[in-house]
Amino acid sequence: MNLLGIDPGRKGALAILDSDTLQVVTHDMPASTPELHDLIAALPEVRVCILEQIYAGPQMSRTSVGAMFESFGVLKGALTWRSIPVQTVRPNIWKAALNVPADKNAARRRASEFFPDCADQWKLAKFDGRAEAAMLAWYGLSFAKRAAA
Repeated sequence: MNLLGIDPGRKGALAILDSDTLQVVTHDMPASTPELHDLIAALPEVRVCILEQIYAGPQMSRTSVGAMFESFGVLKGALTWRSIPVQTVRPNIWKAALNVPADKNAARRRASEFFPDCADQWKLAKFDGRAEAAMLAWYGLSFAKRAAA
């Protein structure tokens, strides 16, 4: 069974977790809508997608907020088109459940604890989105187990 974790930020990523082998493969967030659609179209069958909920802070400009929510909508639309069930989760919820620190470097180290054989995918600081997407997929195991029961 495959689970999909998505860190939806501009520097985010998508991670496919094979729940049988506990191996994860990450993809950086595509830069354009057509590239995103191509990536979503090429995914294997996915049981559930755990998508990190985005939020707008008071310091953000209206333009930034609009672009962020537009991208989030495009992403959700692509997942719906592929009939991939989506569960959104706030960052504080999944990070607390998996004991993931807010610090991006510490988060990469935590992901390496879950996926030691896959840690080379987020060895550089700029790939923290890959690590978070992988952990979101891991978090999705709880949803998949409940759905199977």
